[in-house]
Amino acid sequence: MTTPKILIVFHTVEGQTAKIADRLAVTLRALGDDVEVAPVEDSPDLTSYDGVVVGGSIHAVHHHKHLVTYLQEGATALDTMPTALFQVSLTSANPDDEHTATAMGLVNELTEHTEFDPDIVGLFAGALVYTKYGWIKRRIMRSIVKREGGDTDMHHDYEYTDWDAVEHFARDVDAHVRAASSATSDT
Repeated sequence: MTTPKILIVFHTVEGQTAKIADRLAVTLRALGDDVEVAPVEDSPDLTSYDGVVVGGSIHAVHHHKHLVTYLQEGATALDTMPTALFQVSLTSANPDDEHTATAMGLVNELTEHTEFDPDIVGLFAGALVYTKYGWIKRRIMRSIVKREGGDTDMHHDYEYTDWDAVEHFARDVDAHVRAASSATSDT
């Protein structure tokens, strides 16, 4: 079997989604994959890849318009290969059933709106980066987080990402792409 070539394409606002994309790349490379990481705005042509991982964060209960546009324009090409989607949100910092259902609802809204149907979905908690927010956003985020019983000291940033879950997701992506490549080469 040849080395799988995987593209990780993402959109980030404060940088946590980019950190997650980079960790996925490190894990996939350690598994022997050839990996390229690119923001959606600079995504290369998909035809030279064996699989694609798409990632984006939730802000104001929505995915960013650049990610939505990327998926709408690329849905047909993405449908021809193994794909995965990871979503980054503070909602996923609470792993209970209610918050997981809310996070999956956002994934379902995205897939219905874009017709992108990923084979694997990962839900990851993001970060609360008070020091990067403007005055208004900092207070809005503190209010939201306070209702959820989270961290409200605006002098500190908080990272909630479960890096073991990110690496597990990467291993699932690797196995899925390799299985699809094996099935294709057997025909």
